[in-house]
Amino acid sequence: MSEAENTHDSLELDLLLFSVGGVSFGVDAEQVEEILSWQGGGADGPAWFHRELGYAGDTISYRAPSVLKIKTEDARNYLVIIDMLQDVTRIVAGDIHTFPSVVEPFALFKGMWGIVVKDERMILLVDFQRLMREKTA
Repeated sequence: MSEAENTHDSLELDLLLFSVGGVSFGVDAEQVEEILSWQGGGADGPAWFHRELGYAGDTISYRAPSVLKIKTEDARNYLVIIDMLQDVTRIVAGDIHTFPSVVEPFALFKGMWGIVVKDERMILLVDFQRLMREKTA
């Protein structure tokens, strides 16, 4: 293994962990500007995570919703309602697995960029900034 590969594999990333519909997700904590409590709201409020990712159907139940305010490059707010906010955990880049090439283009389009297995559970990694760019393109 080259020194560059070894350095890359040892890079660390703090993940904010949450789950929606029984599936575990993680987002780079650097992307999150603020965590807000969900107060309910109208149609112009934050986006529901399962809709942003295009979950099949609209029957996802949120038991403990929170709102993530995602950092953006402009003045627009990007607020996403997530469920079951759990923890922040540190991983090393070498623990991240890419998606198989047959599903990778779809996953990237939906803002997912990798998979981590931690404590015997699979965590899908979400890039909200990429997802926002894809939706506005």
